[in-house]
Amino acid sequence: MTHHPFHLSRPAAAATLTDPQWRNAPTERDPEYFRVWQRVSLALQRSLRDGVAGAYFEDLARFENRQAVYPVIVYQASRLCHGHPRTEFTYDLRDYPECRTTLVSSWKLTGRAIQAVLRRIELRLTEAGMTELAHRYAPVWHQDVLVAVKKKPKAYVDLLMAESAVINAAIDLGTERSLEAANRFGKTVHLNLRKIHGMDLQGLGVGTLEEATRALSYSQASGSDNLGDHGMLQNGDLCAAGSPDARIASQEDGDHRRTDGGGQVRNAGIVTDEQASRRNPAGQVV
Repeated sequence: MTHHPFHLSRPAAAATLTDPQWRNAPTERDPEYFRVWQRVSLALQRSLRDGVAGAYFEDLARFENRQAVYPVIVYQASRLCHGHPRTEFTYDLRDYPECRTTLVSSWKLTGRAIQAVLRRIELRLTEAGMTELAHRYAPVWHQDVLVAVKKKPKAYVDLLMAESAVINAAIDLGTERSLEAANRFGKTVHLNLRKIHGMDLQGLGVGTLEEATRALSYSQASGSDNLGDHGMLQNGDLCAAGSPDARIASQEDGDHRRTDGGGQVRNAGIVTDEQASRRNPAGQVV
C-alpha cells in the first residue's frame, strides 16, 4: 500500500520524540536555545531551498516558462535568515505587502548567487541540446531575473512563507516534544508543501526532520559557537540547481549582519492552531 506523504510526516515527527538528539535539544529556557535552533533553522532553510529548486528544475520543460522559473531561482539564491535572539528564526513577512523591508532584505546582495544558479541552468540546458533556451538563462541576465521577481513577488513570498511555517513547526516539535506538536508538524507540512509552486512536495517534510537531526547532532558536538558570528551556511555554500556538487562563491554575502526583520511567518490564508506553543502564541502555523 502506497502512503501519502502526509501520512509519513506525522509518524516521522512522532519518532523524534524518542530520538536522543531531539530529547536532548534545548527548550526555550535553556541558555543554548537560540544557538542550537538557529543552526537548525539555517540548515533547514538551505535544505528546503535546494529541495524545492531541485524538484522544480527536474523537468527541463519548465524552463520554457521563465516567469514561473524566476521566483524559484531567486528563492534558492536568497539570503539565509539568521534570526533574532531569542525566539525568532525565520523571515517575518507579516508586514507584507504594506511594508517590503523584510522582503527586500531577503534578496539583498544576491547578485552573484543568482548568477551562479543561472550558470548551472545554462550549462544544463546546453548539454541537453536546448541551446537557444540556454542563452536566456545566461548569468548576464541576473538583474532581469531579480527585477521580474520584484515586480511580481507573490510566488516568491509564498515560497518563503511555506519555508518559515515548516521550520517553525519543526522547532516547536523540538522544544515542546509532544504528540500534539508532532501532529501539528504533519499538518503544517500538508498545508504548506502539498501545493507549493504547483508541486506536491510533502515528501520534503521527512527530509526536513532528518536534516534537523543532523544539525542537532552537530550543534551538540560543536559547542557554543554562534552561526551569526561565523556566517556558516550562508549563500557561500549554496548548491546550484541541477548540480548537487556545485558551490557558489558569493563574496557579496560575506557580511554576517542580520538581513531580516527577524521573526516567523504568518499567513492569514492558513489555518492556525488554537493550541499554539508559548514560543509563538499569537500565530503558530499548522
